[in-house]
Amino acid sequence: MEMTAIHRESVEGVMGKRAGGGELELSARAVEFLGECLSPFEMTLRAFRETNMALYRLNEMLEEEAKRIARALHDEAGQLLAAAHIALDGVAEKVPPSCREDLMKVQHLLDLSEEQLRHLAHELRPSILDDLGLIPALEFLAHRISRRTKLTVVVRDSVEERPSPLIETALYRIVREALTNVVKHSRATRAIVKVRVKEKGRVVRCSIRDNGIGLHKASEFSSGVDRGFGLIGIRERVGVLRGTLEVNSSPGNGTELIVTVPSEVRDVAAYPSR
Repeated sequence: MEMTAIHRESVEGVMGKRAGGGELELSARAVEFLGECLSPFEMTLRAFRETNMALYRLNEMLEEEAKRIARALHDEAGQLLAAAHIALDGVAEKVPPSCREDLMKVQHLLDLSEEQLRHLAHELRPSILDDLGLIPALEFLAHRISRRTKLTVVVRDSVEERPSPLIETALYRIVREALTNVVKHSRATRAIVKVRVKEKGRVVRCSIRDNGIGLHKASEFSSGVDRGFGLIGIRERVGVLRGTLEVNSSPGNGTELIVTVPSEVRDVAAYPSR
């Protein structure tokens, strides 16, 4: 609509007083027609902006809720389990030795429950991400994945200062989803996660590369045609940050996901997601 207004002013300025009444009326109708032609594009752009903002707000709400639940699991449920351990120790001192083996089994189940709660709390929202930042959180994630699967994950970085919390959270979720896909689908034995800052600190680039079987139709996966490899969620997170997602792959040569986002996202609704 701004372009239409500029066009009208320019036409009137060029024609000036030389134009007659008929020419001015024809020019006005032409400008009106141009505005009508551009109005669907303006409406689409505004819809993208509103959708982008709504998605951003939804992500914020989900992250806050995940943080709240993670703290409740870690703190409140952890305190209850600790109290159960203390009570169990008190009971063990009062029962005969023949019953203590059964109590040890109960204590073992409590230990397993505590470990599972810590795992769930970390999956929901790792406290290390808030306390120490993206790189330590990714290194901890890589260690956990390497320990419980056959995939060796290596994290390399060249980041001198922490990105904004919004970017750290999004990149952590993206890397976790990508590594989950590698474990499930790629048959890879090694994956490398690289995070670095480019263009004098204005751009953060994150890549996840594996040595798996690769994809047969990388172009289709890049365009979002496939629905089974978790790229839809990754693409939405990248779009909220006004970033780009690139997928490079070929059969037998592994797969590489490259995410590039601006280091500072001041207005998530300024542009439609790409």
